[in-house]
Amino acid sequence: MRFIVLFLAISLYAQELAPLWIQDSWRSSRYPSTDWYTGFARDKINGSPNQAKFKAIEKDAQSKLTESIAVHISGGSAVEKTGTQYQSGKSHSEALGTNYKQVIKSASDAVLAKMETYSYFDKESGYIYGFSAVRKKDLAEFYSAKINGLHSFAETELSFASQLAEFGKKKSALNKIKTAEDSLSKAGYWENLLQAVTGATTHDRSAEILKKINSAKMNLENGTSLYLKISGSEQVADNLAAVLEEKGCDCSAAESEAEADYVITVKAKLSRCQQAQHEEVYCYTNANVVVRNSKTKKDVSVKISEEKDGWTNGNSEKATEESFKKLTGQIAQKLIKEIEK
Repeated sequence: MRFIVLFLAISLYAQELAPLWIQDSWRSSRYPSTDWYTGFARDKINGSPNQAKFKAIEKDAQSKLTESIAVHISGGSAVEKTGTQYQSGKSHSEALGTNYKQVIKSASDAVLAKMETYSYFDKESGYIYGFSAVRKKDLAEFYSAKINGLHSFAETELSFASQLAEFGKKKSALNKIKTAEDSLSKAGYWENLLQAVTGATTHDRSAEILKKINSAKMNLENGTSLYLKISGSEQVADNLAAVLEEKGCDCSAAESEAEADYVITVKAKLSRCQQAQHEEVYCYTNANVVVRNSKTKKDVSVKISEEKDGWTNGNSEKATEESFKKLTGQIAQKLIKEIEK
């Protein structure tokens, strides 16, 4: 009789060791769906499970958790409304296609470190159980971290684009802007997920960055970049860009021919100097100017009239300087007119 009582006590003790999480009601109470995503798995096995079996059931539970995230998010009105917010040119179905599924998987995998995962084997029933749970708050923090990182990266690329534009590297600047756009697009996906999970609204920072991107693109696309190839006169070479700006040219200097909208070739020359009365000297300058349109690959010759200017005391050096100054102004004016065509 004492043996039977002892046996019953051991059996009752063994039952008490069974975790409460295997009970549906306990999981619903302890891990409410308002605050948690959960995954539960059960499987019937023969014999005692080894370590691989425990790992397999835990992985199955984690997969169920991932599915619960996907089901919740895919049904979220936030995703339906803004799934293509930063994906102009893509259909809604494309936005929720392979990339969308990958985002969900990446998000789920990324919180494994914070995920609670348990497993248990019931010898009497032969069932092995797995359970995993993650707080929506932890998931939201991960989404926010991804968004902030992508925003910072986009802003850094825009800063680089601005610097490249200042140095005349238009194409490189546009490439940096494209990279910033891609980063903002990815941030848009994470924002959708965050909004579906927490109800949080779209980040104002995204709208600010998008405004900066559009402004930078407009400035680069509307502005004209010139690559100046000048020979024959250091004075023309040193001053033409500045004179173009003074005369209202909405243009910038390109660092290379490949970066430029127009390649300007100027061959300036001193034609002659002539002595006049009262020790005055007059010097004449001229130039051959060719404008190459980088898009059409066509060359256009720009007709430049001969310029002259003089100086007293037979100072041909000063006369030449003044003549080239006039020539530079004429070249700038006619280049602007040609470009505006």
